[in-house]
Amino acid sequence: MARYTVKEQVLNILHMHKGTYYSGQELAEALDVSRTAVWKAINKLREEGYRIEGSTRNGYAMASDTDILNVNEIFEGLAGEAKKFYRVTCVEEIDSTNIACRKLGEGGEAEGACVVASKQTAGRGRRGRRFESPDMTGVYLSILLRPDMPISDSVHITTAAAVAAAKACETLEGIDAGDVSIKWVNDLFIRDRKFAGILTEASISVENGKLDYAVMGIGFNLSEPVGGWPEELSGIAGSLYEGEYPVGCRNQLVAAFLQEFYQVYSSLPDVTYLEEYRNRQLAIGKTVKVLEPDGSYRMADVVDVDDDCHLLVRFEGEEYISNLDSGEISIRC
Repeated sequence: MARYTVKEQVLNILHMHKGTYYSGQELAEALDVSRTAVWKAINKLREEGYRIEGSTRNGYAMASDTDILNVNEIFEGLAGEAKKFYRVTCVEEIDSTNIACRKLGEGGEAEGACVVASKQTAGRGRRGRRFESPDMTGVYLSILLRPDMPISDSVHITTAAAVAAAKACETLEGIDAGDVSIKWVNDLFIRDRKFAGILTEASISVENGKLDYAVMGIGFNLSEPVGGWPEELSGIAGSLYEGEYPVGCRNQLVAAFLQEFYQVYSSLPDVTYLEEYRNRQLAIGKTVKVLEPDGSYRMADVVDVDDDCHLLVRFEGEEYISNLDSGEISIRC
């Protein structure tokens, strides 16, 4: 069992009971450490930016409007087998949660390891694009998975995650059922703007051609960064909330997503999520640009999504229906 530092234990107590004062003696007795150890932990947390109020009379309390990622609070939102499946680590800053989980996968870590971050310095989207991950405007997480499936079926991890993410967002304050849409394959939209993206990366076993492991990463933009989005994302990127997001909603969102994803992942061979994936599609019934790797494009009418998550389209000038198993589409024509 992991042994938590005094600082981590003090943080958990104060964060789980924000606004409640604890004396140094109470904390010391609860943790079976000295008051000096508690004092050092409090000072270290303050140096790291946590707003901890204190007075000789009242003791210590975390400001009620403090918003930090917290493992205990996330696990409070999990239930049943999901609580046993995940092992969550929260960090304030990381290069990439996907990179961290890939390292765990290469090291033989069991599935269910999850890394959650407030900021990424090297977040990536599909095709190697940079995924903007500024501090305190969103939440970014990756999960290590070891499904028994061929690489050809790995798209179901991405599409199942998209459904789980949409449902999780709609459990939050101010977000209503049906507000979140999905753009094939892996983007989540609200108010006609992309606010979340999914990147699934896999390692293949040379022995049987199946997945050795997969890493499913997702990033949520919860509010617009200070100064707005970079020019190249203007008119494309958006956020789940139009203003500031509610305090504490990042932990709630992570917990809700992990719970929803566990439900679809544990029954993935049955692909029971596909109906909802179709129902949330932005592109079905619309004319889109199908983008080619060389930068060119073809116009097509989107007909449906099949059971293998292929996009069924009828290209301009053609009578028959084609299926796309990869690629990218643009709805803004």
